[in-house]
Amino acid sequence: MSRPPVPPSAPELDTDEAKFLVLDELAKVSSNMAVAFSGGEHLLRPDAFDLLKYAADLGMWSFVNTNGKVLVETTAVEKALNATGGRIIFVLPINSVDTDLNKSSRNDDITTVMKAADICREKGAEYFFLLTISKENLSTLEKTIKFLKMNRVPMLRAPFVPRGAGCGFSELLFDSDDMRKFIHPALSANPLSYISFTPFFASPDKMAAAWAEYDVKIEGVGCQAGRSFAAVGAEGGVVPCVQLLDSGCVRGNVREKPLSEIILNDEMFTALRSREKLQGRCGRCRYMHTCGGCRALAYYHTGDIFAEDPTCFFEPVDTDTRSEFEEEQTAQLAGFINYLKYNKPWNGLF
Repeated sequence: MSRPPVPPSAPELDTDEAKFLVLDELAKVSSNMAVAFSGGEHLLRPDAFDLLKYAADLGMWSFVNTNGKVLVETTAVEKALNATGGRIIFVLPINSVDTDLNKSSRNDDITTVMKAADICREKGAEYFFLLTISKENLSTLEKTIKFLKMNRVPMLRAPFVPRGAGCGFSELLFDSDDMRKFIHPALSANPLSYISFTPFFASPDKMAAAWAEYDVKIEGVGCQAGRSFAAVGAEGGVVPCVQLLDSGCVRGNVREKPLSEIILNDEMFTALRSREKLQGRCGRCRYMHTCGGCRALAYYHTGDIFAEDPTCFFEPVDTDTRSEFEEEQTAQLAGFINYLKYNKPWNGLF
């Protein structure tokens, strides 16, 4: 649901702007950068493979979010592999293994994405699954995640937020009861879902020790908004997370200010990295730096990106309060880090 609710006020970034105002600027931020192309359907852009090649020439891995149809019906996988020298990962959407539920949100059953996954395997292209969670698919969430876990493929959970074409469906936002009963049990049972995982209760001390032992590092495992995530809209607006595109959290435009400056120096980005402005339960939580609560859900529920995450069920008194799930998730974390360390392409990215 990425289509904006109103017509754009400016033209989309053209090829040169995407190269010089986005990709070149990302290279200034980090030498180990990856870029995700979303949409719409990026692979239908006339310059799609040109941009993928440019990113690869800068040393970046590219993630391409796709509904899978273009991978099934064209030679896009081969063309993308050739353009990037293999530095590409396809992101395939699946919201439910139940045909009707998946069609409700994705306008397709899972046949297309599974065929796309088969093609990726045949051609030697990496892929993983993106699962958007809302009240609509809670009943099949555990079954869907078990299905994905059997394939030993990492997955990214995305919370439904009422933006773009979904702006009129705020009733699909899940709450803390949904998180406790359905979402947290299903996700925590699959360590390969631990990127951008919230709420996340692994021991901060043991997590830091594990990063050092395995020589793997990401900025926590919880919310990545403003930390390892930044998003640029089609017209150049910059926000800390793709879920915040079209929101009131735009921090500038790449046509007016260098992207690297926004990411490194903007007040909101800086505060999200330090977590110093987190409020309520998130601001007094032991897991502030390893979880931080979902900033997008905080924003869409309250209008404040630094508010406590209202979908979290943990009630810390102070930073000494430990979750009952800390031991379990700390143990599971080791499996996740081990996967990152010894499986391509993740060992090159982290």
